[in-house]
Amino acid sequence: MQERLPVELEKSYRLLNHGPTVLVSSSSGGRQNVMAAAWSMPLDFSPPKVVVVIDRNTLTRELVEGSGEFVLNIPTREQARMTL
Repeated sequence: MQERLPVELEKSYRLLNHGPTVLVSSSSGGRQNVMAAAWSMPLDFSPPKVVVVIDRNTLTRELVEGSGEFVLNIPTREQARMTL
């Protein structure tokens, strides 16, 4: 497994520009979930913002709305098959 390198928040949009499948982690009320999302993109640079399409009838959407936050994970090449 490759070593993870930190990316400055202001430059993190570069990881999304090529349209990778991302993992959306969410948690609320003691429940947790991770989902694969094929539609994500940078929205703004300062402050950095992203858009992720999450169906309204999913647990992930419920948890994100409950907590008001989510974590966007970009899988490594070795993890790519797990996102299908």
